[in-house]
Amino acid sequence: MSLKDSFNFEDFRKIAKKKLPAPIFHYIDGGSDDEVTLKRNTESFSKCDLVPNILASVGEPDLSTKVLGSKIDMPLFLSPVAMQKLFHHDGDKASARAAEKFGTFYSMSTMATSSIEEIANAASGPKMFQLYIHKDQGLTDNLIDRCKSSGFNAMCLTVDTVVAGNRERDHRWGFTTPPKLTLKSILGFMMRPKWTFNYLTHEKFQLANVANIQKKGPSRAKRVME
Repeated sequence: MSLKDSFNFEDFRKIAKKKLPAPIFHYIDGGSDDEVTLKRNTESFSKCDLVPNILASVGEPDLSTKVLGSKIDMPLFLSPVAMQKLFHHDGDKASARAAEKFGTFYSMSTMATSSIEEIANAASGPKMFQLYIHKDQGLTDNLIDRCKSSGFNAMCLTVDTVVAGNRERDHRWGFTTPPKLTLKSILGFMMRPKWTFNYLTHEKFQLANVANIQKKGPSRAKRVME
C-alpha cells in the first residue's frame, strides 16, 4: 500500500506498521495497561455527528477558526508528540512543515528531537509549545524565553501525572528506559533495514531542547539562559 492509495486512518496505520520496526510502531500505536482509555478516546470520534447547514452556500466553504488568538484554516491542529525522529528522520521538522502547509497549529513537545530554534526556522505557521515544569527553574525559564524569541504563539502547561504509564506493549518489546531489547525486538529492527539506515545516517537522536543544557549541568541553566 502506498500513500497515494491511502484514504483513511487505518490505511496510514498499515503503512506505519509496514515501515517501522515493531518496538517503534507499538510505542506510538499503544497505550497504557489494557488500553481502555485509548479505545474510549478513539471511539469518541465516532460519536461526533456533523450537522450541516441545509441550503447554505457552499461555493467557498470556510473551515477556519481562531485558536489561542491565531487564525487557522481548519478546526484541527497537531498535538505535541515526543521523540518524533524515532518515527522518521525528519521528525518534528516534517510535522511543522505539514502544519504550515495546511494552515494549522504545530504543537511542540519539551521532549522533541528538534530544537525550538530549528522548528522556528523550518516553518512559519502558528506554533505552540508544551511545557513541562522542571525542578530547576532556570531550565523552565530558558525554554519559555526561547519560545518567545522564536516567535511561538502559545504555550500549553503539562498537568498530567508524574508517574509514567504502564505501557504493556513497550514491556513486551523491551522498549523501556533503559532499553531491554529481546531477540524478538532486535529482529524487528533487522526486518526494517531502511529505517535503520536512515536512523544511523542522519542527525544524531537527542532531546534537543534540553540536551545542551543538561550537558552543562542543571545548576548552570540560568547561565545558559542568559
